[in-house]
Amino acid sequence: MRMTRYLVAFAAAGLAACNLDLRNPNSPTEGEVTTSADATIGLATGLQGRFAQSYGNFAYMAGLVNDEFASTTAALISISDAEQGSVPRGTGIAENVFNSVYRTVRTADELLAGSDALAAQFDAGTRSGLRALAYALKAESLGEALQSYQKIPIKTFGEIAPVYVARAEALPYIRALLDSAADEITATAPSALFNSSILTPGVSLPNTIQLFRARYARMANDDAGALAASNLVARSGAAALSVLTFPAPAVSPNFYANVTGGTNGIAPRRQWRLSMTGGDQRFTYFVDVTKPQTGRVGALLDSWLRYSNPSNPLPVYFPDEALLIKAEALANTAQLAASQAVLDSVRTDCTGNRGIDDPKACLAPLVGALTQPQLIAEIYNQRRYELLGTGLRWEDSRRRSLIRGAVAAPGVPVDGQRCWLPYAIGDANANPNVPADPAEPTTFPSGCTY
Repeated sequence: MRMTRYLVAFAAAGLAACNLDLRNPNSPTEGEVTTSADATIGLATGLQGRFAQSYGNFAYMAGLVNDEFASTTAALISISDAEQGSVPRGTGIAENVFNSVYRTVRTADELLAGSDALAAQFDAGTRSGLRALAYALKAESLGEALQSYQKIPIKTFGEIAPVYVARAEALPYIRALLDSAADEITATAPSALFNSSILTPGVSLPNTIQLFRARYARMANDDAGALAASNLVARSGAAALSVLTFPAPAVSPNFYANVTGGTNGIAPRRQWRLSMTGGDQRFTYFVDVTKPQTGRVGALLDSWLRYSNPSNPLPVYFPDEALLIKAEALANTAQLAASQAVLDSVRTDCTGNRGIDDPKACLAPLVGALTQPQLIAEIYNQRRYELLGTGLRWEDSRRRSLIRGAVAAPGVPVDGQRCWLPYAIGDANANPNVPADPAEPTTFPSGCTY
């Protein structure tokens, strides 16, 4: 039976807070998962829907507390406060990230449990696909938590009071999950059933896994690992771009279409477009310059173009992220000419190139041989314009020690405004292991304590 029609069914909840005990037809109980192959396959479909929501919540929040998004006129005060760097404990966007991420993690854990308990009921290729999907989406969800909170729980399945751990412990765990995902499909290729009837159309699981491996190798400052994984991500053709699709937009629109207005409304800050190098065409992919807005507290905004249609797909990643990771790894290891060549391939990418629908800069190559600091600065500049709305810019601010503190309106932020979110109240009330909220820096620009 084709299960993909249910893919993003529970993304429709928008930014509503998640109750971890809510019953969902695509989230059978552990007992059902371990006794029914159909329930396990349904859970794999549900996992992808939950990931669409948790990824959206993370990217939405990260864009607000940096310099990408600001509130629209009807948004709640808490949204306009967040765009100015203020996120008190109990704020919806902080709670939503935690709750939705750990619903995704729990679903992935249940899928792994079901694939073990019912191993004999799946052909090898279907089982490997299910397990690789669970490992990959669990890893990326934990990675989004790691980019949101100073400490996170990593072992939660069956735990009443999970322990929160620092990045030094969580990041290797995330990378090990991704290695497990890669090992599953290397040992046994996913079956035709998995690829056609379980995995959402538009997603290349091998490329997604390798991109995530490159992303977290970079975070770990493992240049060799980042380079190796980025080289395994396809550069052209349909498989090079993995997207979440929304075949029933009236029920579950793409995440950003669901927050273009109303009490959770956001839009891209106009400064993102206006700060581009002259001739850069990437704004035409994301925003509609004919529909300017003024936000709730006066921010100048552009309206979404890419995500204004609720049925438009949401990229799981942009292919040029792999190239920018590669360029950075090469620069870090003093392979400057090679780094600049890779960077130029991003800058010069133009309409029709590579056969994929992604942002196209259409810029000229860099002039002259850049130094290592110049290359690194240009790589981060390209990441800013290539990866809008992915949530990754917040980690880029931490990575470069460019947290600049809260910027009150009508000021316009230019980097991250805070290091971390406060921990979720719901978990703090139930779990004695939740740490105290970390102190934010008081002098700027600043790095963050991990």
